[in-house]
Amino acid sequence: MQETSLDIGMDEAAFGIKYLDGDGDLGNNVRGSGLTRPEEVMEMLFNSPDEAARFYEQEGFRQKKWLELEGRKREHKVVTRCGCMAEMHIKQNDQMGKWYVSRFVDDHNHELLPPKLVEYLPPHRKMSDVDVAHMDSLRQVGISVPKIYESLAAQAGGFDHIPFTKRDMYNEVRRQRGMRKGDVNATIRYFEAGAKADEKLFWRCQVSADQHMCDLFWCDGRSQDGYKIFGDVFAFDATYGRNKYNLPVIIFSGVNHHNQTCVFRAAMVSCETQATYVWVLQKLLECMEGKAPKAVITDGDRSMRMAINEVFPEAHHRLCAWHLLKNATTNVCLPRFTTLFRYCMLADIEIEEFEQHWEAMLDECGVRDVEWVQDTYRNKLYWATAYIRGRFFAGIRTTSRCESLHAKLGRFVERRYGILDFVTNFQRCVEFLRDNEDEMDFRSSYGTPVLQTQFPELEKSGAMKYTREIFSRFRESLQRCVRITVVESQPCEGSTIYVTQKYMRPGRKWNVMHVLALDKYTCSCQRMESFGLPCVHILSVLVRLDVGSLPDTLVLERWTKSAKFGLYDDIAGDKMVDIAALYRMRMGTFLQHCKRLARLICNNDDLFKLYTEQIVQEATNLESMNDSGNSVGVGGGGNNGRVLDPIGVRTKGTGRGNVQVGARGVKRRKCSTCGVVGHRRTRCPNRANMSVPNSQDEVPQMVSQSAARAEFPPVKNIGVQDCYRPSAT
Repeated sequence: MQETSLDIGMDEAAFGIKYLDGDGDLGNNVRGSGLTRPEEVMEMLFNSPDEAARFYEQEGFRQKKWLELEGRKREHKVVTRCGCMAEMHIKQNDQMGKWYVSRFVDDHNHELLPPKLVEYLPPHRKMSDVDVAHMDSLRQVGISVPKIYESLAAQAGGFDHIPFTKRDMYNEVRRQRGMRKGDVNATIRYFEAGAKADEKLFWRCQVSADQHMCDLFWCDGRSQDGYKIFGDVFAFDATYGRNKYNLPVIIFSGVNHHNQTCVFRAAMVSCETQATYVWVLQKLLECMEGKAPKAVITDGDRSMRMAINEVFPEAHHRLCAWHLLKNATTNVCLPRFTTLFRYCMLADIEIEEFEQHWEAMLDECGVRDVEWVQDTYRNKLYWATAYIRGRFFAGIRTTSRCESLHAKLGRFVERRYGILDFVTNFQRCVEFLRDNEDEMDFRSSYGTPVLQTQFPELEKSGAMKYTREIFSRFRESLQRCVRITVVESQPCEGSTIYVTQKYMRPGRKWNVMHVLALDKYTCSCQRMESFGLPCVHILSVLVRLDVGSLPDTLVLERWTKSAKFGLYDDIAGDKMVDIAALYRMRMGTFLQHCKRLARLICNNDDLFKLYTEQIVQEATNLESMNDSGNSVGVGGGGNNGRVLDPIGVRTKGTGRGNVQVGARGVKRRKCSTCGVVGHRRTRCPNRANMSVPNSQDEVPQMVSQSAARAEFPPVKNIGVQDCYRPSAT
């Protein structure tokens, strides 16, 4: 027979009794009233030495080298080993395969702790696999460890019924992080596991000469499918302070068929140079099978602009209107100039009228020699509506959608997150947006809108084809088309040109051409080409011709209910789920069934005892059969540390967060009207001389009266309202 001597504390949860003896640096185990007697210990059997190790604690003294350590910064832990001679010896029975107690000494040289405090001893504090999985699931949705601990206490009936402390939970989190063998390597293993569930999952990593990660790009299958449909226009911008390495995060977003923001993918970069943006855009192009966008909206960063021209030479680059107005306020500091500049930028006018307005603005404000104004005018092809009419932008003219997306992302990620934590929580944010999209798909497919216009046939046709959100915009145009009159029709070879004008506005006319063979309609206002919805002029011609259904040439597929038909079967399983996540999902499902059973038996003492004994017995049998005592987490295999974690960087978006408080200068208040330091906007002496025109009747100071009376699209709050709203023009 084999003999082994162990001095280890008992696990109360495993044996259902309280007996803790011996010493060790983990605590002096004790026996109080109602605890197991020594003679009962001699009758105990163990399945393995490890099981006996959970019954007794090590004895002896703390090594002197830890007490005499020089240069120690932390305070010494209390001494818990006092050389107690209590001991327990076990031997194995070859016939039974069990381990029994051959010798037990119950002599102590220390005082015993009260039974109330026994549960705080380390041998009694143990997190089971169920507790770890529950904690991981709650941490995945952003719940902090203290809140999780309180939740577990509420479910268990009090803090004294939880077999571990908050410190044990923090230790488990630290243990899981230590098993990753590097943050980047753990992220790569996460992608490799996700690729088994999503065959289209794409990721690329760029490392430096010393094997530190520099840039990371990833995209799942559903984002690729969405890009195929809605990737004709997208905007991207960098956000900062989203990870502990301070790496800028670049998010590519667009507009889906519900006019919602959809995410095409993201990248983490170490610097914002032209070469970095070129690498990111090239990986995007590689991931999307070479499909380039037709239009890109950015904030005007020089590196972005040059990278777009290099990778997407055919795409039209539009500058964010909000950033232009902000720069106008910063560089010129004249409210009158900002108002007139906004008019020139957003007014739906012809090129000749734009040039007239621009020249008049320069003369009135006296900014002809300002360098920023000259540079902005040279780049007018990137921002002036007069020059970009007819190009499709899906109603996007600012990067406000990017800013809104960054705000949503802040609800899911924190600055302390590493690469893996950021990627997993970013995926949660994307899933949240996709859930909103699925809900809108249901609302568009369920029920029929109530018809409200004077043209029920056209309205019903639009309701059957467009999604609910896009249909509401189409109906607005249909309601306003009654203000448009067809004054003349000019037959041409194979087509007819209809001249339209607004009611009581004979000075402005629009020509609508109808190609008979193709049943195609085009208008000189080019709103159909710019926004993908028929303008009021085309709708007035349809009413004139008694057309009862929208022609297919006027229905852009990306705005319809059927835009994503055929993709649902393919993307049903395209979710990045690793083994640990699958384990947590199954654990949560099984716990729901257990809660259902608990509600039925916990009010009856007999049923509670019966089912508790059965569950404990079944769990013991399964553990002995499957040896399932190991917890499931992020493994340490694979990659062998071939990619090192990135080095923290400081970017242009870092702000004052890393500056010491004493080094910060005193921030002085600046007037938002004139930009002068020392007073507020309400006390600005130039306020009376800088009144902002509140109607379009004041604009004709720059140009002729006839041109100024023309109506233009609204230009207020452009940073908030970024989508297409049809006007009467």
